[in-house]
Amino acid sequence: MKLGESVCILLNNCFPKIKVVGRESPQLYSETRYDCGKESLALYAAHVRLKDKDILDAGCGFGGKTVYYAENGCNSIVGVDIDENLVEHSNQFAKKKGIFNAQFKIADLSSLPFESDTFDVVFLNDVVEHIRRPALTRVFEECRRVVKSDGRICLEFPPWSNWSAAHLYDYIYIPWCQFLFSDETLINVIRRMNPGHGFGRLSVIEHFKELNHVTVAEVMKISKKLDLKIIHSEMRMIKGKNYLKHIPLLNKYMVSRFVAVLAK
Repeated sequence: MKLGESVCILLNNCFPKIKVVGRESPQLYSETRYDCGKESLALYAAHVRLKDKDILDAGCGFGGKTVYYAENGCNSIVGVDIDENLVEHSNQFAKKKGIFNAQFKIADLSSLPFESDTFDVVFLNDVVEHIRRPALTRVFEECRRVVKSDGRICLEFPPWSNWSAAHLYDYIYIPWCQFLFSDETLINVIRRMNPGHGFGRLSVIEHFKELNHVTVAEVMKISKKLDLKIIHSEMRMIKGKNYLKHIPLLNKYMVSRFVAVLAK
């Protein structure tokens, strides 16, 4: 075992284990994301209404939030994901909830199978950080294409400077571990834990490798390049401590999530 791996394992044992609710099964995880739907809508509430609207949930994952949105007055909602396992599960979850105005499809976000100006609202919840870097601009172009002229693109994601942006919190409990250890070290430590494959088509390690390390500045640069209007943008700080925004150099590491509402 290399020294970095030994240090990582030793330090990891010094932190309390984090129990992420809903990881026990796909059904429970969908229920957990469903329960987060109200909080998700609250992020955009001042700028977006779902009543009688046609919605796209791009990168819908387990479909929990999609189903919650469907129950809140929209005319129709389509959840798309590139992972066929998640799409199949999402369809099953919607049926169990008795939802009939939602459908789920397999789709690549860089080539959406919809006509231009189709949707009133496009959601990108916890998706931006998972998009392959070469495709990032293309995905925003596609979202811009399929949203209506008076529509809204709503996004939230943890920037790479976030304390848990490595998405390894089920196994490595060290805050900002992505800066303290190399990717190789983190991957080798995860391998030693033998976490299993998970629910989707990607393993824990594959999910980690796909992360694009995106920053808020990069997303804003793409938005400007595509002439997207910034209706709203917000840095949500750890535990709501807004004073952290004003601490130079340190502030970017204190961002919990970045939230934005964009328009053509």
